[in-house]
Amino acid sequence: MTPALLALVVLLALAMAFVNGFHDASNAVSTAITTRSLRESTALGMAAILNLLGALLGMLLLAVTAPWALHLLGLGELAASTAGTPDVLGAGLVAILLATLCWELLTWWIGMPSSTWHAFYGSVIGASLAIGAAAAWDRLVVIVIGSIVGPLTAVLVSYLVMQGILALARDERLRVAHLRFAQTVTAGAVATGHGLSDARLPLAVIVVAASVSDLSFGAALPMMVAVAVAVAAGTFLGGHRIIRTIGRRLTDLSVAQGLAAEGSSVLSMSVAIFGLESPVSTSHGLASGVVGAGVAVGPRQVRWRVARTMVAVWLLTPIVTALLAAALAGVLLELG
Repeated sequence: MTPALLALVVLLALAMAFVNGFHDASNAVSTAITTRSLRESTALGMAAILNLLGALLGMLLLAVTAPWALHLLGLGELAASTAGTPDVLGAGLVAILLATLCWELLTWWIGMPSSTWHAFYGSVIGASLAIGAAAAWDRLVVIVIGSIVGPLTAVLVSYLVMQGILALARDERLRVAHLRFAQTVTAGAVATGHGLSDARLPLAVIVVAASVSDLSFGAALPMMVAVAVAVAAGTFLGGHRIIRTIGRRLTDLSVAQGLAAEGSSVLSMSVAIFGLESPVSTSHGLASGVVGAGVAVGPRQVRWRVARTMVAVWLLTPIVTALLAAALAGVLLELG
């Protein structure tokens, strides 16, 4: 891969890390902001620091190698088919990153939470087909399962947690101050888990680009730290449009509901990262948790029109990004 193309891939990976923080990580504290358990500036600052620490911790726990990165990203077939032409792989990476970034910015603009992982995997399928490589259909299975099982699990767990909180509240065993403290803890846990999970994505892209450019991991190591800083910087700015959707548009969120939603999100992330070793969407988990907590209070508490729009965005994510990445890859190959 030429130095200029490598630099472009690294730049786009860092941009994706920043937009990911801006788009997703602030969702971790959206419920705490809405219920006024934390001031907005305090919540975003806390989320930024914990995302940075979570990302750095994740790097320490990983055996970062090219095979690991290719497997995580679903790029094994694409890398194998372009083994003798690293610039073609570089063009594919550029198309994948651009498609993912475009979808992230569009969904932020319309205020809808969406999964960066699903957008990236959809882009990989589209770019692979455009280049003539076998598509990572196994990743499509992951997307489908994640889009169905993940949100349904989050809804169920949040519903049960909320029922437990309501039962304790009736016995006057819980006070609002207790709930606010617990919500601060769970918001911090979601932010840390997001850094631990999502920083792997741009990290793996840079590792792949460095490996085909004959650079050692030691040479790319400063970029890994830059990824963590980029995620934290994006988090600190906060994606306010999506915060409003999760905190206000889905339901009139209470402190107890916010705690239930964040608790279910923490549980789903923990199972996915440490149990199944698979990526998980913070946005899907938290938004579904908010719906589950709302249903526990009463189905009419949930604004189902907003929820349906949100699910439609989730289902469209891999389809739109696959088409966009395929088109971008075709244009880049023609220009190359």
